[in-house]
Amino acid sequence: MDAYRRWLAGGSALLAAAGAAGLAIAVAGSEPFRYVSESGVAGAPNAGLYRVGMILLAVSIALLSVPAWRTGRATGLPLVGQWGFLGGLALAVAAPLAGVAGAVTCSPGCPLPPYETPTARDLVHAGGAIGALLLIALVILVYALQPDPGPLRHAGRLAVALAYPPLILSAIGIVFAGRGLFTGLMERAALVAVSAWLVATAALHLRRKP
Repeated sequence: MDAYRRWLAGGSALLAAAGAAGLAIAVAGSEPFRYVSESGVAGAPNAGLYRVGMILLAVSIALLSVPAWRTGRATGLPLVGQWGFLGGLALAVAAPLAGVAGAVTCSPGCPLPPYETPTARDLVHAGGAIGALLLIALVILVYALQPDPGPLRHAGRLAVALAYPPLILSAIGIVFAGRGLFTGLMERAALVAVSAWLVATAALHLRRKP
């Protein structure tokens, strides 16, 4: 079973790296005052690459949910087992939400309330993306607070320091500022930090000894 878990972790690390690279390339050509999701709108220069990158990240998250759950369960310690179950469950739910964000693109401009009027497609895309990010933020916190010391906890605590500020600031930007340079930069910084945590955590699970 441990070899199976490590294969899943290795696949998760590879797919996360490929998906993050695809997103980075797709978003790099867009103006920083635009939402990240606008890179996936039909007609955008790298819309296909954006969608493929999102799907790869979704599969990576799904694969990582198994090692996350198994690692906590295998310790035999009640608290560690609980964090493993919670982390694995949150990742398992985040995966299809990220897939929805990749499969369902927003309309041009990706309008969001309260400053714009979104379509149903915009709400589905935004709901998937925001839901996935919130759940991954929860998993990062679970890793940071879990009682088993080691590289996984260290990576979680570093991710809290790097990912939480731009995640919170991007949410504030969407609500109070709408589309603009501040919101766009915070979105990009949050995605970089979250993607880096995903790749690093999957790689750490791959190296973790039974």
